[in-house]
Amino acid sequence: MSEWIDQLQKIKEEISPDKVIIKVPNHFIFKNHGVHDFDPIFRFFDWSIRDQQVTIDFTECVTANYQALSLVVLYCWKLRGQGCRISFELSDDERGASEIWRRMGAQGLFHVSTDEKTNFRYNQFKPLLAVRNSADFKRVISTAEEYTKDFNVEYKNTLRHILSELIYNAQEHGLSHFYYRNERKVVPSLVQFTWYQKRNEIHFIIADIGVGIKEHLSNTYPGIESDSEAIRMAIKPQVSGTFNLSDPYQSKNNAGVGLYISTSIAKRLKADMHIVSGNGLLHLSPRDVTTKELETNWPGTIVLVAVKLEAGVDFAFHSMMQEFREAAMKELEDSSKREKNEKYHLSIENYFGPYAEDKQAAIKVRDERVLKHIADGKTIIVDFNHVETAPHSFLSALLATPVKRLGMLAYKKIKIINASPEIRETVDYIFDENTE
Repeated sequence: MSEWIDQLQKIKEEISPDKVIIKVPNHFIFKNHGVHDFDPIFRFFDWSIRDQQVTIDFTECVTANYQALSLVVLYCWKLRGQGCRISFELSDDERGASEIWRRMGAQGLFHVSTDEKTNFRYNQFKPLLAVRNSADFKRVISTAEEYTKDFNVEYKNTLRHILSELIYNAQEHGLSHFYYRNERKVVPSLVQFTWYQKRNEIHFIIADIGVGIKEHLSNTYPGIESDSEAIRMAIKPQVSGTFNLSDPYQSKNNAGVGLYISTSIAKRLKADMHIVSGNGLLHLSPRDVTTKELETNWPGTIVLVAVKLEAGVDFAFHSMMQEFREAAMKELEDSSKREKNEKYHLSIENYFGPYAEDKQAAIKVRDERVLKHIADGKTIIVDFNHVETAPHSFLSALLATPVKRLGMLAYKKIKIINASPEIRETVDYIFDENTE
């Protein structure tokens, strides 16, 4: 029966007018001469392909990395959600990308994506796991604990905390969906572990194809200028929590300290962590934290971690956590003070209602508030949330003079948020007109 299905599939591929063959390159690894280089991997992924027959050809790839190759699973899920029919060309060699693909159990990727009760049938030392629900979450944690069973409980707790937080973030903020037989389903996040026994290191990757960090944070922090800036913000305490949209200085729910503590733990353990989202890259090493812009984009978020397992490491997990929490609270207090001192939030609805049309009232607010805070060097956040109309005369009265005084600096010092397309277009015209 299976032979007949395979033959039928080949016939379909041969008669398909829109057939695309994507060859996995000879080398498919993150590291190049000892340095992580993500662009060569990301250039492989063409996210624009839709409604075509696609063959992923692994036969020419002789050197591959488990974590890098696991991203091909997410890619295939994305293409299938875009109407593509996907097949694979594997070599018979017990080496290279074809063998790694088999060891990870990746051949069952489509069954895993449509049946929440199944997961990948992987080699015990190279597990690949889909994360969709609490059962998957527990399976990932138990897999990690298997790797660290010979180490002290404090060490196991630290790794568990890092994994829990990263997987939680992927589940909360990395969700994307597809339709299968008219049913809406969640695209799983992926976790892949590799234990390099000779070096006594665990490498793991947590990846998704969700909205990405910048888009997620922009719901609360409009005006983020780049993906790398968004990633830097995300590892600060409480930034990734759920915020009050109407008043950024009010109390914030969902503490959002977990990612801050996780990155602090990773640094304490002398781990190497890379966070990629969009075209932004943050590298956290034992020495420093750096960011850069990549040439290519990843539509979601990837966290790649390498941890050296040291059996003789002696530290107290709970005291370390308390230290990080105290540091987080202090940073939050300092940040809150800086935020209040450096920004002025102007809610148009609060001052003018949903129909902002009173030109004289706009001039009064401009003179008494906007110009005063600009003179103090503050950034003005002009919030049009729940505002239905704001004609040119009103907007010009409110913004033309501040824009003229600031010149080109106005594009950085005056942030417009939650504006409808019509209001946004008028504001852009006023900016352009007064910065010539």
